[in-house]
Amino acid sequence: MRKFRYFLLLTSYFLLLMSCKNNHAIDNREINKKSEIIHLQDTYYYKYYLFENFQENEQDIKYLIDFLKKTTGDKWVLTNINGVEFEDNYAILDVAHQRFSINNNLNKFYYIKVNFLESTPIHFTTKETENQTDLTADFETLTVNTVQNFLDYAEKDEAKKDIETYTYILYNKSSQEKMKLIYHEYGNWFEVEVF
Repeated sequence: MRKFRYFLLLTSYFLLLMSCKNNHAIDNREINKKSEIIHLQDTYYYKYYLFENFQENEQDIKYLIDFLKKTTGDKWVLTNINGVEFEDNYAILDVAHQRFSINNNLNKFYYIKVNFLESTPIHFTTKETENQTDLTADFETLTVNTVQNFLDYAEKDEAKKDIETYTYILYNKSSQEKMKLIYHEYGNWFEVEVF
């Protein structure tokens, strides 16, 4: 009887270890899902891409901007394959999913827009110098909401139209530089950098 108890205890311990190992392997597969942007389809007016495994963090936002710098034209970058349906060379977009609308020619951006699932206004503290505005806000890391608020501020600001080259820099609450927009030709287009 005692041998049977030891055998049962040893078997239970072995099964527990195997269960932990399998859960760990599943967790690693989830963690190791690589963010990737793939081309879906071109229509009459836009190119459509899917940002697989998009996570709202600085790494994926930087990856998106770096990817866009290698492309040209009007495009949509979707974060969910169910966010679009193609029919007769047109696209029907689902507003329930996060997506980005961009027009650029490599490093030359004309606009970047975000379809907000939830928009939260951000209060910026600004410091203006001759050719630059520094914006600081109470955030730690970049989110889509932070990026769009920064882009909206720069788009609405008239200072960039008074000088040929004008710079906007976004700082977090720890005074770390997170993003930069450099407008050219009196605000006609801009370069974007995510740090």
